[in-house]
Amino acid sequence: MSGLKTAAVYSLPSYSLGYCGPQDAKSRKALIDYTTGKNVSEKAVRGIFEKFEAAYKYYQLIAKKNNITDPLDEKVVKAFWVGNSLLGKVDEKDLKNLILTGFTQPGLLTEEVASQRADQVPKGAVPHHSFHVLILGAVTGRIKLQGEMLDLCRIGWGRILEVKRKKLKVKYKPLLVGKTYGFGKEVEKEIEWNPKIAPDVKVGDIASFHWAQVCEVLTPQEVINLENYTQNTIDLVNLKND
Repeated sequence: MSGLKTAAVYSLPSYSLGYCGPQDAKSRKALIDYTTGKNVSEKAVRGIFEKFEAAYKYYQLIAKKNNITDPLDEKVVKAFWVGNSLLGKVDEKDLKNLILTGFTQPGLLTEEVASQRADQVPKGAVPHHSFHVLILGAVTGRIKLQGEMLDLCRIGWGRILEVKRKKLKVKYKPLLVGKTYGFGKEVEKEIEWNPKIAPDVKVGDIASFHWAQVCEVLTPQEVINLENYTQNTIDLVNLKND
């Protein structure tokens, strides 16, 4: 899957809810059409992703620190959403600078709020989606991430138990939020499935999902990466809350 398509399948769930990206009718139609396999100009889709307030800036940071020219390179995009070795080239100082510069503008964070959030970035943090959800928090002001929403917004993964018409039943470990954060015992959950987005799913596969919508089937290594980087973020949250 290309970097552009990877960005699309992971962004669409939150985008379709209005939480990120340009929400004009033309952009919405183009991105939804592209993600579901319709013929849409890749140049137009790139232009839409460049307007994503948070994700595109993370792509730019990861690409720059790894000397990769294209912020929408497949490995760059996968680093942010799932996690891979590219994240090792970015540290908490880079993240603090991103918050103070990239996220400080009209419609996002004020300088005061950005400074407060930058000060809270812990040592060991990396630009993984779980960092944005569990440590930084939303920057657009369109949603307040707290409680059970954190489990919906982070990228989850689960083993497929049943394939239905437009839903999958998966077994996964929910994120439990309290004085400390952690994974609970495995539970069954139904998530939305669009066969045009993730056509090749079968019982036994492990799928990733965002806002209870399937993104893709993960390889064994991707499952390990997603779990490890998410757990790293959870550990940092718990250290910060001690």
